[in-house]
Amino acid sequence: MIRRHPFLFTALILAVVVIGGLILHIGYLYVEVGKGIAEGDGGSPTIFYGRSLEIGKGLHLGNVHFTERLNRLAYKRVAGKPSAAGTYSQDEKHIRIFLHRNKIDADTDLSGPVDIGLQDGRVATLTSSAGKELASIKLEPEEIGRIMSMKLDSRHQVQLSAISPYLQDAVIASEDSHFYSHFGLDVLAIGRAFVTDVKAQRFAEGGSTITQQLAKNFFLSPKKTVARKLREAELAVALELRYSKKQILEMYLNKIYLGQTGIDRIYGVEDAAGIYFSKHARDLSLEEAALLAGIIHAPNRYALLRNPGAAKERRNKVLARMQKLDMIPEAEFRRATAAPVKLTSGTAPVHLSSYFIDYIQRITKEEMGTERLYHTGYHYYTTLDPVQQVMAEEAVTRGLETIGRTARRAAEPLQAALVAIDPKTGTVTAMVGGRNYGQTRFNRAVDAKRQPGSAFKPFVLLAALSQSLAGKENWTLSTRVSGEPISLPTPEGMWSPSNFEDKQYGMLTIRKTIEDSVNTATTRLANDVGFQNVLDAARQAGIKSPLLPVPSLALGSFEVTPLELAYAYATLAAGGFRYDPFSLYSVTMADGEPIISRRLKRRQALDPRVAYLTGYALEGVLDRGTAKDARSLKIDFPVSGKTGTTNGNRDSWFVSYTPDVVCAVWVGYDAGADTGLTGAAGALRINARFLRAFYSQAGPEPVIAPQGIETALVDPESGYLATVLCPQTFREAYIAGTAPKETCPDHPVNPVMDALRSKIQDAKEFLRGLFK
Repeated sequence: MIRRHPFLFTALILAVVVIGGLILHIGYLYVEVGKGIAEGDGGSPTIFYGRSLEIGKGLHLGNVHFTERLNRLAYKRVAGKPSAAGTYSQDEKHIRIFLHRNKIDADTDLSGPVDIGLQDGRVATLTSSAGKELASIKLEPEEIGRIMSMKLDSRHQVQLSAISPYLQDAVIASEDSHFYSHFGLDVLAIGRAFVTDVKAQRFAEGGSTITQQLAKNFFLSPKKTVARKLREAELAVALELRYSKKQILEMYLNKIYLGQTGIDRIYGVEDAAGIYFSKHARDLSLEEAALLAGIIHAPNRYALLRNPGAAKERRNKVLARMQKLDMIPEAEFRRATAAPVKLTSGTAPVHLSSYFIDYIQRITKEEMGTERLYHTGYHYYTTLDPVQQVMAEEAVTRGLETIGRTARRAAEPLQAALVAIDPKTGTVTAMVGGRNYGQTRFNRAVDAKRQPGSAFKPFVLLAALSQSLAGKENWTLSTRVSGEPISLPTPEGMWSPSNFEDKQYGMLTIRKTIEDSVNTATTRLANDVGFQNVLDAARQAGIKSPLLPVPSLALGSFEVTPLELAYAYATLAAGGFRYDPFSLYSVTMADGEPIISRRLKRRQALDPRVAYLTGYALEGVLDRGTAKDARSLKIDFPVSGKTGTTNGNRDSWFVSYTPDVVCAVWVGYDAGADTGLTGAAGALRINARFLRAFYSQAGPEPVIAPQGIETALVDPESGYLATVLCPQTFREAYIAGTAPKETCPDHPVNPVMDALRSKIQDAKEFLRGLFK
């Protein structure tokens, strides 16, 4: 019969082949998931790497602690010419290094040692073993941290019977309400997720069951592709075939990611129960179980120790879901939702770099998704400079010890934050978020919104100097403004700023206004320039926090973060180029498969002449102004910077920069108590420690003025061209064509002729007025 119908015969053979293939494939998956689960107790650690040091001409190897870096990277010093990778030799004029890696890129063959020629400690020449001149070379990146647990699972695995039924139900309610009725896939959830994804035009919602989560987190990379979703589905079915529902739930609860302490992640409900509640998983109450279940989907967003308010909100949503599914009665639901969040703090490492590693994980959470729950073997390539990080940590730790002796006491420890940025590359090179990561994981460098006070004033200066370019007003650094008291109307009534210690001023130059941080003169300048223009200048530099064009804006009344302020100053240090915050190059699997790859973004936001003049003015803050204590702190090289102190001494700021580094430091109490510290008495001390370590051997190279800048010798008091009779003179810088044309009226060379010229000018003005 079949032979009479070749089509049916072919179809039957094809069906047998397909069914046989499916059976074999399912059998293969059945074996593989078992093998994968068995082998899954081990794995590679997730490693975080710092940036690669680039060595180019002009770099001072003493300042970057070059030999220290080589030792940290396990290079061995040898006598004579290095002949093996990982070795180097050194004398007064040369360092010869055989890099661990044979090739830096496809075009540069470094199969032998590189000769680094030195002159006064700086790189003068770079020559390959083949005699080819090189522009630069890079050391390999140094490890800065890792997920310490070498296993993918909890340190303390428990059987399902040792896990609170409340927690089992809470997890099912939160993650997969049809867990006991589906066969690995929830068709309705997949459909809802598909509709959401189509609307968002991306993988916005997963629709994954607990079994799928177990499959994708155990066997698959985080790349969100259609092929991966199909693979996830078949693995989920294979898991359901091989294991019972209770076994799947037990594995899931023992391996789920539930936050972290330091750079150690918390895996499994038994560890989480111990760290968060000082209990075993079997003893968790209903509200505690719902709290843990509530952070599974987005553990960083609902981090318990960082944001208990958000955790409570999430917990109550899980409780509501449990009540809707008839897992708990109405009375229990009401009692549990009214209960406060009670937590205990787990033990955490005290590495201050953990603040940065936390930050990296936070900014990658959307791209990594929850797929990283208990995968290991990721390699994060970051911008952190390990040597600079040590300098920053030392500066904060030792600086707070010193500052704390003079600061006003409060009911909490004095805190500090530090951010360092390389203005040549726009990368974060050091970050300290507080005095002790083990005590508090709140990252003040990134998350603390504080008023910058006078540290905002450079943006007033930017706005004023930009008026010359726009052809509106000829504001220069020697233009004089009044420091007399000023009152301006606001929606809350008249506002009258006061100066530090209520000091009174008369007429003074804009340079003097910035150097001495004169509030009345700065406010008057901002009012003349226009508060909207000041706001626009701050935006152009990179301030993104909410601002309003009101008088108090000029004195830094609106809150910013240290990272944000550091990047705004980096725009000045980079000659007007504004960078988007950048701290991560890439994330890869252990085998090098890329997961995330990022590119630096920058644009010319400010005219380079205006950026240069602002920096030139800010050098005077350390030479003669509010930060002149920097010289007694052994900062004896050119640095631009600005102090900041807010009302009631709540915030102490100092932001500095050179062509090589921007360093923003904040000091204060979290609750805003009076520190008794000005910017110079507090933050400057930490900043100076960092700068001394950064320039341990030699100061920075001179800043080169851009085209279109001219200088003139002026009287610093009057702002006019100096005469031979001026007791003091200063070499001031200007946008070409804007330097003063008249000589100092306070110290005329020929008093009689100058007086006569003045009378004639007065007469002209009088006659002009008569004929108007």
